[in-house]
This record gives sequence, structure tokens and C-alpha cells, in this order.
Amino acid sequence: MSIPVPPQDLARVAAGYGSATLITLPASGFAKVLTVDPDIAPDGTITIANPSKSTTANLAANSHATLVWQPRERHGWTLIVDGHASLTEEGKIVVVPKSGMLHRPAAHADGPKPLIEP
Repeated sequence: MSIPVPPQDLARVAAGYGSATLITLPASGFAKVLTVDPDIAPDGTITIANPSKSTTANLAANSHATLVWQPRERHGWTLIVDGHASLTEEGKIVVVPKSGMLHRPAAHADGPKPLIEP
């Protein structure tokens, strides 16, 4: 089951989670996976400080980025955000969300309620 999360609700929903996983893709090769503690603005824009060199190299080749917040509880909801990322002059990553959702398989329906109403 998936529940859309609009950009303006991302900060509120993400507050119920811990660190996120940032996934970036190079022009070719394997994905880069990095644990991050993003800041989310009221409009849903996500800022990540201190990215690795390989992550910034990936973003130079491919601006697509995905952030994943794993549930804290068994059978909880995973928060997934896809967007386009760019680098600031200060070396931070800024992700503009294109879609956000809470997701869990139907087999986990015995888990907690979502942090946003469907």
C-alpha cells in the first residue's frame, strides 16, 4: 500500500523517523548509498550537508536522487522521496522532491497507522 506525501507535509512526516538513506546513481555503474540527516524546508526542499565526494560526482552525472527513511517499528511505513538534486556553492546537496510516499507491503497491514491520512 502506498500513501502520497505532498512536499509541504514532508518535514512533519519525516520528523517521525531517524536518519535517511540517500541513493544516487552515476552515469554508469553502481548506486551510491549514504546515511544522511537532512533538513527539510516547509516547501519540502531537502538540504543535505557534508556529502561524500562520490555522491557529488554521481549528482554531476545524474541529478536523480532518492531518500528512504526506514520505519522505526516492525511493519511500519517506509517514507520514500524521489527528486532532482543539485549542489550549492557551499557544497550542500539540495533535493527538490518530485514525489513522496509512505509505503509498506499489504502483508505488513498489522503495523502502526501512517503518519499522514490516506
